[in-house]
Amino acid sequence: MDESSDGGIGPFGGVGGVGGVGGVGGVGGVGGVGGVGGVGGVGGVGGVISVVYDSGLVTDALVRSRDGITGQWQAPTTFANSLPVESTANLRLWSPWVRATLYDFEMFSRLGFTATTSGGIDGMQIWHLELGPAAAGQTAPTAGYQPLIEMIRPTEAIFRDQLDFLVQYADLRVDRASEILAQLTPPIAFFGAIGYIHPDRTPKTLELLATALRLANFVEMRLKSALACRRPIEFSPQVQPMILTPAHGTLPSGHATEAFVSALVLWQLLRAAGSNPYGTEIWGLEIMRLAARVAINRTVAGVHFPVDSAAGAVLGLTLGQYLVNRCSQASGSAATYDAWKFDGPSYPLRSSGTNADFLWHTLYNTATPGQTPTAYATPSGNQPLGSDGHSPILHWLWNHAKREWQ
Repeated sequence: MDESSDGGIGPFGGVGGVGGVGGVGGVGGVGGVGGVGGVGGVGGVGGVISVVYDSGLVTDALVRSRDGITGQWQAPTTFANSLPVESTANLRLWSPWVRATLYDFEMFSRLGFTATTSGGIDGMQIWHLELGPAAAGQTAPTAGYQPLIEMIRPTEAIFRDQLDFLVQYADLRVDRASEILAQLTPPIAFFGAIGYIHPDRTPKTLELLATALRLANFVEMRLKSALACRRPIEFSPQVQPMILTPAHGTLPSGHATEAFVSALVLWQLLRAAGSNPYGTEIWGLEIMRLAARVAINRTVAGVHFPVDSAAGAVLGLTLGQYLVNRCSQASGSAATYDAWKFDGPSYPLRSSGTNADFLWHTLYNTATPGQTPTAYATPSGNQPLGSDGHSPILHWLWNHAKREWQ
């Protein structure tokens, strides 16, 4: 997330742990996702193994043990079969952090970024790189960029208008202090209180959520840097945040982005599993309410405006569905995803008569389910994921995570 700790990959602090570059693994199971209060090193077994081997005593003992038992060298006469090339069957053999780097490559290698300026309004466009079959006589695939998410910076008047929310939400600081501090790292424990997430029971679900978090962080930080929106603390000396304000832009909120990408991916995974009672709407409602509370807590803490959360929610929901569609796309089949636009200047002012606070239920409908348009969040069209866009690696992860809920 976009946290004050700036640990690991960034925001949600520990998300870095979720794996160095992906170390969903450092510590066996799902490594770094650990720190995540209570999910405990999410990897018991891996941790035990590393402790056993990373010991001078054990290293010396292994040397002496080999010397004592190997005897005279005998050239082997039988060998293991060669592993298949580019096969998902090999994935189970790799460490979780290695798989994490593969998931990241599959996602990040298909993203592009450009600045957009229209009528003096600054924004950023994130693109999906769609690959097609090679032209006749060529070996390289055809390629073209398609829109994924466009984000335009709100006006300074909108940020100033939102300062009153900071004053009002500050009254909740005492009540929510423990939540705010616990959510400096990814709130996996909070999602695990809704869905039965456990490193021993659902390791691939944790790998999937960690992948979603890294994708969100990768995109949100690029947008934060480009849009360069000032933090609440820079507008008034009376904001006085209760935690250290992170040293990067305020919009989009990283916590909102990562909370909603996690919520969307988890909710869609539960629905795809097709097992009772996970498909009923109450599960989606609770998951989305949690994501919204995580986002709002950042305003309570004094480090984000509600409009930051709205932008983060739009981004997280869009990236979450994009990830789900890429992961669930079967071999040989074509799929699609929906592109969206966050138009900051269209965000309502409090004087407009429209509620200018962050209201997650205006952005997502759990009954349908799907994103819903508003004055400032609009769909940019359904985009194709051709059959050549199928990722066996992401599909493997999705299927293994889904089976944990069936």
